[in-house]
Order: sequence, then structure tokens, then C-alpha cells
Amino acid sequence: MKHSKVGDVIEGTIIKVAPKYAIMLFDGGETGLLHISELSKSFVRNFTGFVQVGNIYKVKVIEYDETRDSMKVSLKKMTPAERKKPLSKKRVESASISFSGLAKRLPEWVEEENKKENA
Repeated sequence: MKHSKVGDVIEGTIIKVAPKYAIMLFDGGETGLLHISELSKSFVRNFTGFVQVGNIYKVKVIEYDETRDSMKVSLKKMTPAERKKPLSKKRVESASISFSGLAKRLPEWVEEENKKENA
């Protein structure tokens, strides 16, 4: 599976929104955390009013943790040129969001963690 690298600009779908962060799902089953501090250079008071489940955003990968296969992403660190490129995907309705990609990988992740604990 292709892993995103720090500095990559990728498109992902918001699958969960909390008061201070959102979880995004990317092609290949990768997930990322979009923290409220990475939304805008301006102060954002209401995170849940800024992003919604099912919306697709282009974001920049700012940190990648290979041990957890997870990443932190940012909207505010994208350059004006990166922002201008149109999205290649369309909005996904929340009813059609599936966690099947995550569910398929879960046994593999559990097995990896068990090996680490037993090593």
C-alpha cells in the first residue's frame, strides 16, 4: 500500500467530527487527524461549523507516524497554488461512508501490536 509522506497534498473525506478535531479517511484506508489548530491562520471558534462529515478536503500531511500508520494533516499549511487545484472527488453522503477498509486492516494491526508486546 502507498503511504503518504510529510509534505504530500492529498484528498480525504471527513468521517468524524469532534469539538476540537476531525478524523479523515483517505484512499488506501489511511486515516488522519485534522486538529482545530490546523484549520486556518485565523482563530476558529466553532470547529463543527467549519467541517462536516462527508465533505472532502485537500490537506497537507504534516506528520506521519509509521508505527501507528496514522498522520496529522493541515488545511492552513497549504500554499495558495495547492489550494487552487480543483478537487478530483465529489462530496460523499454520510450514509455511504463505510469503515470496511478499516475493518479489513484491524486484524492485521492487532496482530502487529501483539507481536510488538511479545517481543
